[in-house]
Amino acid sequence: MSKAVRPPATSRRRINARVATALLAAGALALTACSTGGAPAASDGDEQETELTKMLVVTFLPLESFSFTPEMFAYSGGYFEKHGLDVQLQPVQGTAAAIQALLGGATPITRASTVDVFPAMEQGQELRSIGTMAYKSNLRVASTEDNSITSTSDMEGATIGMGSLGGTSEKMLDLALGADGVPLDSVTRQAVPVTGATMEVVRQGQLDGYIVSLDTSLAIAQQNDDAVVDPAGLTDAPDIQTWITTADNLEDPELVEDLEAFLAAIDEAVQDVIDDAPNDFENVLQTLRESGDWSFPALEDDQVAVEALKIYTTETWVNEAADVRLLENDVDAWQTTYDTYVDAGLLQGGKDPQEWITNDYVPGD
Repeated sequence: MSKAVRPPATSRRRINARVATALLAAGALALTACSTGGAPAASDGDEQETELTKMLVVTFLPLESFSFTPEMFAYSGGYFEKHGLDVQLQPVQGTAAAIQALLGGATPITRASTVDVFPAMEQGQELRSIGTMAYKSNLRVASTEDNSITSTSDMEGATIGMGSLGGTSEKMLDLALGADGVPLDSVTRQAVPVTGATMEVVRQGQLDGYIVSLDTSLAIAQQNDDAVVDPAGLTDAPDIQTWITTADNLEDPELVEDLEAFLAAIDEAVQDVIDDAPNDFENVLQTLRESGDWSFPALEDDQVAVEALKIYTTETWVNEAADVRLLENDVDAWQTTYDTYVDAGLLQGGKDPQEWITNDYVPGD
């Protein structure tokens, strides 16, 4: 279970000093050798009383997945403090709840998939994309060798499990089926626990397969000799996970300053994760594990952790064409994604999605 509420400030400073010290001790390794920004240094400032700006940031799920590495590493590695922020990470149940928390003023920023946020934007919600965290979906379908699912056509007439009905997984499934001409109503959907244990339900024939996160898919493949884990077309449909705020927030200079600081902290943390790849992410994993802030199975499994972070650092947080920098919105991809959703019937169309996006607040080179 992840810890969403930060320790008291005094404990927090001790944690950050320890983490920074650990990172510096590993300085001969790849992290510091390759990093452009470097981990927050254990300087005299760590022992000084610094006025930090409190910021509550809502996440759409509990932070129990490497999908949230940017937030977790920025938190435990002291990046938020370095940029003057006292960030509290607060999970809510699902993207809809996260967007409502943003619109209601409970949080100034959250991240959400375009498959979830475009409908709200099209309906007139004053949401603005101020950065991109993920350029593609990492969903996978888990099935067995006896009835493997490796394409959308394999799902026609099948019963497919997912964490919840009507959520991101089902929307991505509909997009993938529609793009390949597979009738949406030919697939029976069932809400199931998206854990490794559900594989037994698949073996019993009650499900043909189920949609899982990247972390879970890697663990399932590792622990089940008969498991087949495949994107099955779910990652072909465009999906951008974007950092969003409200138009009103962008009219508040002090809040804009905080949002820019938050994105700068995330940017620096993500770059240091990427730079730690030649080291098999040893420094990143050490920071996350030794902080005591997080506890989930994938974090404790070296093989799963390294494989997951490889995919995030090479395929997810960077765009395929490598023509935009970290966190920068890919404007062309944004338009293409909107058009795809319109063609699929997910959106009504007729709007200008460029009005909902800006690169004015992402860190510069």
